Amino acid sequence: MQLKTAGTDPGRSPPSMAHQSQSADVPRLGRPFLLGLLVAVLTLLAIMLGSMPFGSGRLAGSPPRQTAAILGAVLLFVPVLFSVTKRGGLSACPPAWFVAHVLASSAGLALICFHGLGGSLLSPPGAVLGLLFFLVLQGTLARIFLSARFSQQFGSRASSFLRVDGVDRAALAAVIERKRALLATLDPAASESVFSPNLRHALRHPRLTLKYARLVAAESRLVGARRRAGTVLSLWRRVHIAAAIAFVSGLILHVVVVTFFAAYAAGGRAIYWWHLAAWGA
Repeated sequence: MQLKTAGTDPGRSPPSMAHQSQSADVPRLGRPFLLGLLVAVLTLLAIMLGSMPFGSGRLAGSPPRQTAAILGAVLLFVPVLFSVTKRGGLSACPPAWFVAHVLASSAGLALICFHGLGGSLLSPPGAVLGLLFFLVLQGTLARIFLSARFSQQFGSRASSFLRVDGVDRAALAAVIERKRALLATLDPAASESVFSPNLRHALRHPRLTLKYARLVAAESRLVGARRRAGTVLSLWRRVHIAAAIAFVSGLILHVVVVTFFAAYAAGGRAIYWWHLAAWGA
C-alpha cells in the first residue's frame, strides 16, 4: 500500500481528475447489490444443506455433483484472469473484470459447495472448500465496508496527496529520485507520482521491478502509510491474496489427485467417479 505526499517535491502534484468524468459508464457493484448477492448465496447454500439426497446421489463424485464441480472450477478461474489482466495492464476496463470476478466467484462457490457437501468437510477437500467460502465472504464484506477507505489510498486520488508532518524529507526526496531514475528504464512514459509496477513490468524487467517495489515500500514506511491506513485496511488485501493462492493450489491438487490418482483418493473403496487413471492403489 502506498500513500503519496505533496509538498516534498514541487514536481509531485495530485494527478488530473479528468478521468472521473469518464467513469460514469464503468460497471460498478454497489452495497445493495453485494448484500443481496451475499444473502442469495447463503440462502442457496442453506437450501442445499436441507435438501441433500441420500444414497448414491449424495456422493461428491456422482455425475451431477462432479459436473457441478467442473463448472464451478472453470468459473473460479475467472478471478485468476482478473488478477492477471489487472496486474498485467491487459484490460482497458478493470472494473468490468472485477464485476465478472465477483459474479463468477459467487456462482462458483454455489456449484463447488453442491459438489463438496456430498463428501466429508473434515478432510483436505473440505479445507479447500472452507478457503473458498472464506474468500467469498471476506471479499464481499471488505468490498461493502472498506472499499471507500481503501480507494482513498490510491495514488490516482487527489485526497491521497496529503502533507505529512514528522517525515524525514531528505530521505524521502532521495527515495523519490531513485524511483525516477529506475522509471526512466522501467517505464519511461509513466509518471512516478502515480506509477505502480505490474506483471508486464515484472516479466520484462524483473530485477528493476523488484528494486522499484522495495523503494515503494521504503517510501510507504517513511510517510507512515500503513499506520495512517490502519491495521485492518493494511492486511485485508494481503490476506485475501494469500488465501486465494492457497485455494487455487488446493483446487489444482484435488483435481490432479481424483483424476490421475483415483485409487489413492478412493482409499480402497470403489472408484465411482469419472477419472483418467487409477494410480496410487
